[in-house]
Amino acid sequence: MRQVHSQQDLKALREEIQKARDPNQTLVTVCTGTGCHAHGCMNVVSTFKQEIEKAGLSDKVGVRTTGCHGFCERGPLIVIYPQKIFYQRVQVDDVPEIVTTTLKDGKIIERLLYTHPQTGAVATYEEDVPFYNLQKRIIFGNNGLIDPTSLEDYLFIGGYEALTKALFSMKPDEIIEEIKKSGLRGRGGGGFPTGRKWESCRNATGDKKYVICNADEGDPGAYMDRSLLEGNPHSVIEGMLIGAYAIGSDEGYIYVRNEYPLAVKHAEIAIRTLKEIGLLGKNIL
Repeated sequence: MRQVHSQQDLKALREEIQKARDPNQTLVTVCTGTGCHAHGCMNVVSTFKQEIEKAGLSDKVGVRTTGCHGFCERGPLIVIYPQKIFYQRVQVDDVPEIVTTTLKDGKIIERLLYTHPQTGAVATYEEDVPFYNLQKRIIFGNNGLIDPTSLEDYLFIGGYEALTKALFSMKPDEIIEEIKKSGLRGRGGGGFPTGRKWESCRNATGDKKYVICNADEGDPGAYMDRSLLEGNPHSVIEGMLIGAYAIGSDEGYIYVRNEYPLAVKHAEIAIRTLKEIGLLGKNIL
């Protein structure tokens, strides 16, 4: 990907990516979060690619590996776009049938659909699954749409537009006031208001300020930081960049435990990619 040196460059790059993609293309998205890794999702991914090529559908059907969809107990999960057909507990042996029956013939495979254990209701589409339709998925909402290792995917859905707005349309104090008005809070048990945190740091004495992203998860059984850093690392980094500008910082750290190898790997890929195209480092945009 070419370097970007201005907000105009970034806008032009995003528009090129958006024009090059067909929103109506058939796309098989496979959850490859840690939970689905434990269920063997990567074997499902490789089998999909082989079977799609064998069926002569490579020019019509794409395969995308995504972050955690959240419904870990039903993995491996796949969603077929643009219809949003939701198949759960998909195994390697199921893939040839999905390619032939659903991708080629447009028919639904009933046994792979989710059935509500109490009511017996069957959900064909992702939004019909009670686990999803009772949520307002803001933080994890894009996990199922993007490959976490792809900056192109993040730019396609509007990534780094907020950073551009912050850098070129707002002053640091205005950003902090906007965050305060939003009611945004920390996701730990204390729920500390983010705007107050940023404001206190900006007003603190001393020339050197730091942005610390705590993705360690010391709470027993916690999984939210891991799933976000694995599935959408650019959203974390974009937030850190905006926060750094708001408080007057030029240095940040992501604190993440070594037991989260996928989160570490995807964060490192995102940082490296941003440095290569000029969105992280000195004089960005």
